[in-house]
Amino acid sequence: MLIFTSHTFLIDYIHDELHREQLQSAANRLSEKLKINKKNLKKSTVSNHALSQYSAHIEDSQGRSSTSEDIKPSIELIKKFRKPGIFHIPDNGLSTLGYNKIFDSDNSQFNVTIIERDSYSPNTLDKLHVLIWTISFTILITIIIIIFIGITIALKPLKRMSAQLSALKKGTRKRLDENVPEEFNELVKHLNRLLESYDKKLNRSRHLAADVSHSLKTPIAVMNSVVSNDAIPTAIINQLKNQLSEMHELIDTQMRKTEMSGQYIGKATPIIEKTLALVDVVSRIYPYKQIHLQEALPRELVWPIDERDFNEILGNVLDNAGKWCCQEVYLHLKLHDDTLTILIEDDGPGVASHQLADLTKRQKRLDEKTPGYGLGLSIVDEIVNDYAGAMHFSTSPKGGLRVLIELPRSI
Repeated sequence: MLIFTSHTFLIDYIHDELHREQLQSAANRLSEKLKINKKNLKKSTVSNHALSQYSAHIEDSQGRSSTSEDIKPSIELIKKFRKPGIFHIPDNGLSTLGYNKIFDSDNSQFNVTIIERDSYSPNTLDKLHVLIWTISFTILITIIIIIFIGITIALKPLKRMSAQLSALKKGTRKRLDENVPEEFNELVKHLNRLLESYDKKLNRSRHLAADVSHSLKTPIAVMNSVVSNDAIPTAIINQLKNQLSEMHELIDTQMRKTEMSGQYIGKATPIIEKTLALVDVVSRIYPYKQIHLQEALPRELVWPIDERDFNEILGNVLDNAGKWCCQEVYLHLKLHDDTLTILIEDDGPGVASHQLADLTKRQKRLDEKTPGYGLGLSIVDEIVNDYAGAMHFSTSPKGGLRVLIELPRSI
């Protein structure tokens, strides 16, 4: 509203200024002639002053006046709206411009009023308002469109980078495209080099751990053969075998931990494919037990998690369920709110509610008669936490243990 009002005043001002100079010039010319012929104002009618475009009304300080014939009927209306400078005279929906000037000459004062012969309709200015607003609005829309197109074109590489980062995060691509604007070229190159460096360090770490494990297992095997000597007392042999067995188990556990990748963009795993493979392996280990898989996931679904980490998570929990169940294990996979949910239940004896919190404690076994060192679920818990996930234990309605694992997509 403020813009429209100011625009209206501006148009009116421009219109008045365009006519002001001409009206003022006519008033000045008439004033000069009156100075010459001021004694004969009655005899010197306005028509003698060559004001063909205008009408005029002249008054002096002695009350004498001279008025153009065409404005005599409207002289009272003119006097009503008359003021020094330019003024408007409204009449029957039309408006007429006038100009008033007072000047002194030889102790006499003259009041000169110049009136335009042609009136104009204010609607004409309204049409001009509409025309200017239309042009201005068209220019504004054009500028907005040009700016939008320019910004879209300028941000297109950034949108492409954003899409690539999302794909990298989901694991559907391993590197960023280095064909980017110059401002981001170094950033993308360094990020790609960082990913490559991480790959190399992870592989180097795994190879080194494998070499160390192999180097340690050989002397352990030799020591196992040595302690079989009948000359060594049985008590000492049993102690040595227990220690060697523990060393062997710990080496295997540390080897499994070195396989962990953790949160790392650019890695993804086909969930259904790997799940079916793990179910097949566990079914072969426990051939007299059944594993029921229920899933509602797309076959092509890949999840941003390293393959070995996923195998460690699902393999450990499935192996525990297969070991402790009486006959059946139930595995449910589903996707909810961009979170992969893995639910594993069995019909075994289960775990007492007060012992559920101890399941992920390192080297804590709830059944000391079962072989192992209690590190499996603690490793699973570390991996799940590293992926910003959560693992929950509870009692299954089927009687055994219920394990719920949640892995969010965003890492």
